[in-house]
Amino acid sequence: MRTKVLIVEDEMPSARKLMAFINDLEPEFEIVDTLDSVSQTIEFLKSNKVDLIFLDIHLADGNSFSIFKAIEVETPIIFTTAYDQYAIEAFKQNSIGYLLKPLSKEDLKVSIEKFKKGRQESSSGIDYKLLGQLIQKSHSKDDYQERFMVHYKDKIKSITIDEIAYFHAEGKYVFLTLHSGQSYDVNLTIEQLESKVNPGIFFRINRAYIVNIKAIKEASVYSKSKLKLTLIPEANEDVIISSSKTTKFKQWLNQ
Repeated sequence: MRTKVLIVEDEMPSARKLMAFINDLEPEFEIVDTLDSVSQTIEFLKSNKVDLIFLDIHLADGNSFSIFKAIEVETPIIFTTAYDQYAIEAFKQNSIGYLLKPLSKEDLKVSIEKFKKGRQESSSGIDYKLLGQLIQKSHSKDDYQERFMVHYKDKIKSITIDEIAYFHAEGKYVFLTLHSGQSYDVNLTIEQLESKVNPGIFFRINRAYIVNIKAIKEASVYSKSKLKLTLIPEANEDVIISSSKTTKFKQWLNQ
């Protein structure tokens, strides 16, 4: 009997990567659908049943834990998340399967094996509403990184978060750019940085950029579903908000 799987992920590269890993590791898993929003997931689960859900925490229209406020979900869930170690403790304490971004096939294999072993057990004992509250509490404002150490020539500097206009990736390297225009190499990935900065101030607009709201001069229509940002200081390339992020970005600006 095939295992029916639902993937809920608002970043298509991550969704495609997860699908490829699943198809490689578990050919008998049937991916019945891929969704990218809270509203789509609620409507889907009202009339459909699956055996396993891979659920991203940050979706196109909000936090995925709001799903559990709208409907009761007893399906086993493996969360995908960029949250740091503090929030991960909440997952561990509640026996929840989770995958840290960037996703790895090895971690996925472990989570699937855990799902298989506990498949006969009911998941109704898991309080997803409570888990959401624990995640929010464990990832409070005090947990966000306030300073970043950078190397400049033969010196080490400490950069405060208030000085940073945006982070951006160029190939294998990631840089932070100050409001003053100076840029420094930072030894972290974009995924790692996303979990370390306050989401009320910083927003990841695409795969390469995380921007401070104070660095946004304006947003203009780039295409039917995309926006183009003008940043201060100016970036060396067009900074485009991916179509999957546009709705979430507008909500972030209006919060």
